[in-house]
Amino acid sequence: MISALVNSLLPLTVLLSLMLLIRQPLRKSIDANTVYNLWLVIPLSLVLYFLPLPWQNLSWLSMSELTAIESHNSLMQRYLVTPSQSISQQLSIDNLLGLWLSSTWVLGFTLLISYWSVSQYNYRRALKLTFLTDGKHQQQIAESGITKLMLAQSSHIHSPILIGLFKQVLVIPEDFETLYSTEQQQLIISHEMCHFSQHHMWTNQLALMLLALFWFNPLAWRAYAAFRQDQEHSCDQVVLARKHTQSRIQYCKALVLAAETSPPNAFTLLSFKNSFKQNGEQHFMFNRIEQIKQMSKAFSAKSTIAKVAKLSLVTLVSSSLLAGVSYAGHQLHQDESKKGSIQKVVNGLSPTIRIEPKYPVTAAKAGTEGSVVLMFNVEADGSVSHVEVINGKPAYIFDKSAVTALKQWRYNATDTIHTNLLVQLDFVMSESSAMPESLIERIKVSQ
Repeated sequence: MISALVNSLLPLTVLLSLMLLIRQPLRKSIDANTVYNLWLVIPLSLVLYFLPLPWQNLSWLSMSELTAIESHNSLMQRYLVTPSQSISQQLSIDNLLGLWLSSTWVLGFTLLISYWSVSQYNYRRALKLTFLTDGKHQQQIAESGITKLMLAQSSHIHSPILIGLFKQVLVIPEDFETLYSTEQQQLIISHEMCHFSQHHMWTNQLALMLLALFWFNPLAWRAYAAFRQDQEHSCDQVVLARKHTQSRIQYCKALVLAAETSPPNAFTLLSFKNSFKQNGEQHFMFNRIEQIKQMSKAFSAKSTIAKVAKLSLVTLVSSSLLAGVSYAGHQLHQDESKKGSIQKVVNGLSPTIRIEPKYPVTAAKAGTEGSVVLMFNVEADGSVSHVEVINGKPAYIFDKSAVTALKQWRYNATDTIHTNLLVQLDFVMSESSAMPESLIERIKVSQ
């Protein structure tokens, strides 16, 4: 687990850095809802990074072609490759280090999940909810078409807050109608309904899980705060999209009042003033109000900007995903011209100088075993040329080491150039390991 997290640390850091750099400039040119949706690139890219791709187990020669080659051979040469003594000694040290790192990560992950769970549970108990069944706020919720959102009241909050996952509850303070005007009440309730309709409680749980997985990365914490801020900007835009200037002024006044009167909330709860206490109360409040002021300018040229925004979003997301796919599969795009006609393989050759391939350290640490089938030519002077990987299992793990070693092999000089020879290098942790299977398909035909 820890090795997978370490391997994904670089691409995750690059993605988070890029997102943190572009989010504010983009919000000035396109709508806040689009910027918020752009955060979807992060989990999608991580899924793509770890997802086994179908071409990873393919070679550029089909199994039928490989079988045709071997059918001309009475023997395909095979050699065992085991980790060197220095690697074995290094492995023992690395295993201890890996155990310490894994234990530290598990401890941090467990403490964070436990802390958030206990905090959320204690906070909900402290609310002492009184569920409501009638009133103008229930009517507003019903008129919006929302049927699964319960309404409750508490004397321990000063701004409406959304809690729960499977049974979500919109909690309003007892003095809600005293603190805010009628129009402000409607706008605030609409803000919380936006969170509910867009399933923000669930997306926040996913974000928290990713944060717990990468708790050791400082950028992950900053990105989570930015993600929650963009979430609030998104709901502000949805609520005020068709509102006149006076309604936006009332909304901004409600924001200021909520920031002044509300205490800090549990980490995963959604409230009207959610991010103030955690991310710099005054700074984010004015940032949010400034964004609301920009809405009138943005919507005045909505038709043009909307098209540009959608095009930019699609281009950015597609480019990111395609870059990941390209990175994972770039070794497969080999020139088709390399597929020459399959010639008969000459038997009976054995190397006079055979350089032992180096067992990849990362594979040795993971205890990974596998094989690589290589096709090559032996020149008249006995040197090796035109080395190509025909098949590998697992894909790409041992390819580089195998090719590097085979290019240094030497054979007896002859008057003939031998082409399309095959060799399979079997990488095993020890000579007592089970012999890997042949990667050349064999089909037995019986009468």
